[in-house]
Amino acid sequence: MPTPDTVVSIQKNVRKYIFEHFEEHAIAPVLEQIMQKFGLDRASAFNVLVELQSARHIALLPGTQRILMAFPFSSIVTPFRVRIAGNDRDYFANCAWDAVAIHVALGKEQWIISYCHHCAEDIKIHLREQRLVAQGSHSHPLIYLALPAAKWWENIVLTCSNNMVFFSSKDHLAEWMRTGSVTGGEALTIDQTLRLSVPIYKEKMSLDYARPSREQNIAHFQSLGLTGDFWKI
Repeated sequence: MPTPDTVVSIQKNVRKYIFEHFEEHAIAPVLEQIMQKFGLDRASAFNVLVELQSARHIALLPGTQRILMAFPFSSIVTPFRVRIAGNDRDYFANCAWDAVAIHVALGKEQWIISYCHHCAEDIKIHLREQRLVAQGSHSHPLIYLALPAAKWWENIVLTCSNNMVFFSSKDHLAEWMRTGSVTGGEALTIDQTLRLSVPIYKEKMSLDYARPSREQNIAHFQSLGLTGDFWKI
């Protein structure tokens, strides 16, 4: 039976392998690749994925042994496409926030190609050195978070798929909210989202990455002026 230290080491290395595989291939590795890479049987390899999901590093496609998300990367096509400088692959993010977070995680110049959630107009955003370089024809695209922070992990697939999206302007967000049943939520600028992402995503590719604690996240939210009930976790 492996020791606790061995189990932790395998989990760390598998997590890093998953993220490096995404960076190199823009898709997740399959379970069989993890089995081969680390000399694990199927049950042991899948157990590692379950533990990584419990630790909120990845999300599995429900009812399967397949990786759906390795935050910020998506294994499936989404409206949040990312192109990295010097790389001809298209990456897909799980949500608008994750599209920005890929830049923080990889530390490379990138372009986001997405759509306004209200009218489907193209949104193009250029990021370099954790700064916004250009926003296409839009002067103020926004990232809208519909669900309060305490609800994000109740169903992370639903949260990312439907509740963290781009709007081309404040006016388009306001128009969309008037025509639907959604109320509340928070709208962030691209610069705010970059700053919000740093402690969560900056060391994602390192072997010893650890998610910030609840207390660290709360302190970070407060340092950015993100207070009030919406940001309580």
